[in-house]
Amino acid sequence: MSSCRVAACVAALAAVCFALPNAVLTLDLNKLYGHHTKRSEYCHPYEPFKCPVDGNCISIQYLCDGAPDCIDGYDEDSKLCTAAKRPPVEETASFLQSLLASHGPNYLEKLFGSKARDALEPLGGVEKVAIALSESQTIEDFGAALHLMRSDLEHLRSVFMAVENGDLGMLKSLGIKDSELGDVKFFLEKLVNTGFLD
Repeated sequence: MSSCRVAACVAALAAVCFALPNAVLTLDLNKLYGHHTKRSEYCHPYEPFKCPVDGNCISIQYLCDGAPDCIDGYDEDSKLCTAAKRPPVEETASFLQSLLASHGPNYLEKLFGSKARDALEPLGGVEKVAIALSESQTIEDFGAALHLMRSDLEHLRSVFMAVENGDLGMLKSLGIKDSELGDVKFFLEKLVNTGFLD
């Protein structure tokens, strides 16, 4: 393209801009070149967390760092920050489901009390229990989230304390098989190590 033609195009563009003084002329180069902005539908792998209200994408390192990066402060929400330290909800739900599949629908009553009958349905189901385990900062919060009776909560606390103290006899007394002790202990320790008993 000759320099005269380029100059003519620039002059024509300038004429349009001056002819429409109240109009705003913008050119989004990101859209033109196919780049995604911070508010795109998908987040970049380096900034995988998407704020639910404003759609901004932020790096995982900015989650729970004490400084809100989402417009509503969601990245500093106490439930989110607790869940970030715990096993993923999907992993917890899968673990609970495998125990129920192996031992029957009332097996988790041994851990969570009488409301844990029928595959945890009286507590809202496996998914709800997994979410409560993930989001509840402490065992007290967990009990409140699922409306556990005080006696069931104290029993659960004794199970966690036994695991924390290395007393596998407590787990065996609940009927947990030797082949499952390691997995159950590992799972419960993950919760204990993230402040569940505090």
